[in-house]
Amino acid sequence: MAEDHQPVLHGPRGVADEPPESLRARVLGGWDAVLAAAAGPSDAGEEPWDLRPLAALGSWPGRPVLGGVMAAAHGLPVPERRPKPFDPSPEEVRAALAEARERVVTALDEVLAAPELGRRIVDSPLGPLPVLTQIHAMGHEAAQAVHDATGSVPPPLADAGLAAMVDVVGALAWRARIPSAAGLWEPDGGLGWVFTADADGWRVRRHESADDLPGVEGAARHLLVSTGSVPAMLARGEIRMRRVGGLLALAPLVEQVPNLPGGPLLRRAVGAVSLLGKLPGFR
Repeated sequence: MAEDHQPVLHGPRGVADEPPESLRARVLGGWDAVLAAAAGPSDAGEEPWDLRPLAALGSWPGRPVLGGVMAAAHGLPVPERRPKPFDPSPEEVRAALAEARERVVTALDEVLAAPELGRRIVDSPLGPLPVLTQIHAMGHEAAQAVHDATGSVPPPLADAGLAAMVDVVGALAWRARIPSAAGLWEPDGGLGWVFTADADGWRVRRHESADDLPGVEGAARHLLVSTGSVPAMLARGEIRMRRVGGLLALAPLVEQVPNLPGGPLLRRAVGAVSLLGKLPGFR
């Protein structure tokens, strides 16, 4: 699928069909939250945060952010990625993050001005995916990294992270030929996103209160950073699984894509369904 680097112009392609202004605002709003986190606590009395979890998000010499993706988008050889500095200083991390944001701005401007470029299918750690899907997907990694550094996820970054997870799962469901619909959302009208995938492609939109779809409901921090036991998270009321039969339809993705964004949550959810299907919180 990725060999000729040709755009796929027909069919829905998730966030590629979103209005450019809202897509750009969400992606860059998430990056602004990353830079704010890197600046440190607003309370001068707090201990400085450990910024090392943010280092992998930065753009480093020999490891430029999106360098490989954009080279592949243009059909050029993908440059070899060299390791980032082993133990960068906070100042180096902040500079690398600022450069990363600028590279994201440049890449976004390029693909939004030439939609066929954003729709090109190129290789990724998750297999072949459109260029714009990969740029957008960085929101998930960024949300996890900021949580690891600060213990929380600011709402703009949580929104970008949830949208990234849902868009990627929708893309992978389309690629795996799994007709499906599912989402991740907060209760009571909070943040949330859903996808619908079929043979033509996948669509992504915000979750609406009237939706009756398979998915996982919970605070964004629990959905984005799913390190706990699903039964324990259910027992504590941190998450609720909805329409679990639809979630089970996505089980093949867990096996096919080891690095699936949100994979730990989906893997535990799928594994817990057979044991927990009769408990409150399921329907």
